[in-house]
Amino acid sequence: MRTRAIRPSGSSHKNISPFGDKEFSLDLPTVSTPDTRQDVEDLHDHHLAAFGHTDPMEIEQSHCPQTTPQRPTIIEGRKVTLDQAEKLLSSFRQQSPYFPFVQIPAEATVPSLSRTSPFLLLVILTTASIRDPPLYHQLDHEFKRILSTKVIVEGRKSLDFVQGILVYVAWYPIHANPKNNQAFMYVNLAISLTGDLGLDAELPNPNNFKNISTLGLTDGGTFTDAAKRAYLGCYYLSSALSLGFQKPAELRYRDLMGSHGQRLLKNESSAEISSLITLHYLLLRIADVHSSYEPTEDLQMETLKAEVNIQMFQHEIQEWRTSVPMSIRNMPFIGLAERFLGCAIYSYELGFLRRPYRDHLRSMAANGPANPAYLESCLQASKTFCEYILSLPETTYSKFTTVQWGMLVHVILVLSRLTFLMAASLGWDSDTTRSNVPLIMYLDALCYRFEHLSVIPAGTTETPKNPDVIYVFRMILKSCKKSYERRVSKIEPGFLVVDHANVIGVARGHCPILDPTLNPLFDISDSTYGGSLELNESATPSASSTAASLPQYHDVWAVMTGSWAEEF
Repeated sequence: MRTRAIRPSGSSHKNISPFGDKEFSLDLPTVSTPDTRQDVEDLHDHHLAAFGHTDPMEIEQSHCPQTTPQRPTIIEGRKVTLDQAEKLLSSFRQQSPYFPFVQIPAEATVPSLSRTSPFLLLVILTTASIRDPPLYHQLDHEFKRILSTKVIVEGRKSLDFVQGILVYVAWYPIHANPKNNQAFMYVNLAISLTGDLGLDAELPNPNNFKNISTLGLTDGGTFTDAAKRAYLGCYYLSSALSLGFQKPAELRYRDLMGSHGQRLLKNESSAEISSLITLHYLLLRIADVHSSYEPTEDLQMETLKAEVNIQMFQHEIQEWRTSVPMSIRNMPFIGLAERFLGCAIYSYELGFLRRPYRDHLRSMAANGPANPAYLESCLQASKTFCEYILSLPETTYSKFTTVQWGMLVHVILVLSRLTFLMAASLGWDSDTTRSNVPLIMYLDALCYRFEHLSVIPAGTTETPKNPDVIYVFRMILKSCKKSYERRVSKIEPGFLVVDHANVIGVARGHCPILDPTLNPLFDISDSTYGGSLELNESATPSASSTAASLPQYHDVWAVMTGSWAEEF
């Protein structure tokens, strides 16, 4: 980026734009194209082996022949023109409603944003260029350079930086470098900035703004709606990531967040935020109820507690439905959140997200079978979610944020675990199981849609050099489908057996990612989750031997590509 004038960071009350006052100029450097093809091929080979397809000839034919290593492709430096930038901004406007915490005014243009929110503009251009890999990699390189220089080195703080980081994390590019997930680092940086800006207080304190740009932050002694939205966005993203990966939350719900949401209801363009936060907070409460739950030997009391919890949460969802206009409920991202809650109520109650899941199966064998009514309700709620997501236009999927992708991952995992538990409880055979749990149909439908959405041409047999996230996710779903089909075909009455040491039979699945052979592909510090390593005692290090040295979480890429399918 070119800079025409630099002002001291400590005294400015307006953002310092890297663009000129009268012209738009964005110079991108020469960079090397990252080649993720080998990552994808290694991942695919591991899936084939994990699912029992170990024929060397089949694996060799599954991807393009090995060739002599070549020098990295160079992407020459270029200048993004005003027309190109305006097209990218227009493209971003189509997906921005799925993360309503950062809103772009209808009258905003690239030149105006370059003056008021230059960092946010850079992130918008980066996010919107995802279908142009060379341009995306150059913009992503520039994003990281500007962030490290201005925020980390120079210590600048502004609402512009918070908004930019939130947009970046909302559409986090997990496909760009699966070995190096930094989502938590970015979101924690955003949380730190919100604290420095005073957004965790009801009213701004001017005495704290000595070295802070206040442009867009305050208005007449109060925080602007944009600032309130950013604070709520930090909570939404950070808590969603923490919940998905069972990592301690860095930003917890406060009454101030509820009051912000109520005030934003008065703004027609922000009314959906209050509903989204309400649903999200309810989801976190559902998870919290079960996170520290310790079952007792009193089965009657356990049944009563479960029923009270379910009725309480269902009542709150119904209250929300009656208080929210249909215009908001019909928004796709609100519809997904609402239907996901229905699945979450029962999936948490049934323990489908417990880790290690095999330990939960052992406890179920000791304490009695799962409530058949809960199993059926969970199945119906999961079907409702899947059928809703399949009813959305294909173009909707490319707008999904990390949170919405996480919901889909959650439901696929729940349906898989639900399949084998219901089959064992109700004495189903494989044919009955297929007819009652249509997970294979859902996976087929999703793969078909992803094939047409990916920038990789349909029918491509060779692994692309730079696959997009849709392509990789489709590949993983196909692998999961193959594993699921193989296991369902072996279902017969009495197939699920739990002894004192392990789960035996077709219900025992394998995590395709948490395998020591994948250490070169995924950083051990990011791809492991404490306590969930005991997937295969003969092939995987025990939790006790690694707990002292490994952090208690795994990365987004691992979740997207299979560690969420720990027992799939």
